[in-house]
Amino acid sequence: MTEQSQDAPFRVEVRMLFQGALAIFLVTVLIGVLNGLDLVTFERPTLLTHAHAGTLGWITLGVFAASLWLFGEGQPQTSSPYLRWLSLIAIVSVALYVLTFFLANVTARPVTGALVLLVIIGFLGWVVAQSRRVALSVPHLAVLAALTTLTIGAVLGVLMQLALAGRANFLPQGAFVSHGATMVAGFLILGGMAITEWRLRPSGTPLTLSRAGIAQVGLPFLGGLSLMVGALLDVFILTILVAPLQVAGVIIYLWRLGPRIFGASWLTNGSNRLFALSALFLMINVAMIAYLVVNYASRIDEIPSWLIFALDHSVFIGVMTNGIFGLIYEASRQRRSLWPWADHLVFWGVNIGLIGFVAGLMLEEAVLKRIFSPIMGTSILLAMAVFAVRLQPGPGQATPAVRAEAPVR
Repeated sequence: MTEQSQDAPFRVEVRMLFQGALAIFLVTVLIGVLNGLDLVTFERPTLLTHAHAGTLGWITLGVFAASLWLFGEGQPQTSSPYLRWLSLIAIVSVALYVLTFFLANVTARPVTGALVLLVIIGFLGWVVAQSRRVALSVPHLAVLAALTTLTIGAVLGVLMQLALAGRANFLPQGAFVSHGATMVAGFLILGGMAITEWRLRPSGTPLTLSRAGIAQVGLPFLGGLSLMVGALLDVFILTILVAPLQVAGVIIYLWRLGPRIFGASWLTNGSNRLFALSALFLMINVAMIAYLVVNYASRIDEIPSWLIFALDHSVFIGVMTNGIFGLIYEASRQRRSLWPWADHLVFWGVNIGLIGFVAGLMLEEAVLKRIFSPIMGTSILLAMAVFAVRLQPGPGQATPAVRAEAPVR
């Protein structure tokens, strides 16, 4: 494997966001393992804690870090007080928001949710400003689309919390379905597309923006918005439109990145196989979304819960966790010699556990779920422990350098 190193200009903020994401992710994993083993029957507040600690604490903070890294590439080594404070406030506000779910405090949720929304707007604003200073590429465009979708979904989320607190009774019933659909079919798909497109490029190849790339990002983005509005207002044609738009976008994605995805070395340690598997799960998830929309477009609220859980875990772990683990693997390059054996255990344990767990959900086989849930959860916990140590500054360093590892074809 050949490598090309480049220090990220906002390496302190990138490290801070990854460390905060790992800390909050611990909540998701512990609840998930106990729930998967059926050792504890959790009430709705705890399950909502599990979901929001994962989507906001782990995935969103990870996407923030990726955004700083991507939009800062090629710039002089520096740090930004604005981004330092924004990153710190992001971690604290997300942690407080997650805590309000655990405490079932419907009064505090709109307040902490509004703070998280302001942080999301802060990152989106910075990315928009940076887009005028960098040469835009497909990953840049995908990040812009992902953060825009995230902002819309966050607005819906805050309005939902106001409604639950009895202060916003004007929302249509479809808002509750629309919020989740926006996050899964919009934000997560676009976020996964951005990370994999960015990191799977051949060594030394500059990022570019092509018509095919614009269509690859634009079609799923429009599909996510269509699903959101369709579910919100109960408009059948808008709801079902997400299927052809997202499938078309993924076909272009496969055409452009297929050789890099299927050419990955699955037995060789490194980030390349994590990004490649994230890309494969992305395509599987779009197929699952299309299936659910085609079969349940006129009655989204009747989708079986086990199918929703299977889709959620497939995109949360398969697409986003593999992608973010790949980024952290590269960010911790200078201390990667610590426990290299753990990388193999993490890769195979997380993904074999995920496949078995999702199969158990889809087949409604509790035994499969109980077998594979601890395999996946233990492997994730191992990854978190290893990455937490590797992200610490090495001997004689104030902060670790975040480096980009050139992918292998």
